[in-house]
Amino acid sequence: MKKTLLLALLGIAALGAPAQAQVTYDMSKVTCTDYNAMDPAAAQSAAAWMSGWFNQRSGNTVINLEAHRKNVATIKDWCSWNKSGNVMGRIQGAIQEGTTAKGGPADINAAQITCGEYLGASPDDQLLISSWMGGWFMSTKNLTNVDERYAKRNLEKVVEHCKAHKSKSLMDTVKQNWR
Repeated sequence: MKKTLLLALLGIAALGAPAQAQVTYDMSKVTCTDYNAMDPAAAQSAAAWMSGWFNQRSGNTVINLEAHRKNVATIKDWCSWNKSGNVMGRIQGAIQEGTTAKGGPADINAAQITCGEYLGASPDDQLLISSWMGGWFMSTKNLTNVDERYAKRNLEKVVEHCKAHKSKSLMDTVKQNWR
């Protein structure tokens, strides 16, 4: 579970490369070939990271699960015939074209999730939320490079802080402990 959360917090598994081979990943350079080669957990983490990154750009803190699933399916379909396509570039294009999926009944306001709720969530929900927040906070700094050395440190700090402050906002905790 700790390894999954580490991957999820910053989406470092995005390129599926062994940790020894690469320490920093540039999410803005992920191609469809890279995305299609990911294992399902890494693909989910990368998609959620990119969703968080673009949602921060539009000032949005709401994760809509239904729209997220539809958007991921659209990217998978696009990638099935556009192997060299840049995933973040396509997402940006879809946003500009207004072709991204819109909300549904399954909204989660990331700004309102407490540390206790996060720690008590299922591993799949933790993966989605952690990855989404990782992208969201990277976007506040206009960064697409993910460094796994910091991922480990950030995970430990956030989880440690959450265990001691279960009623605190997860977003505030990530912001306070983000380095």
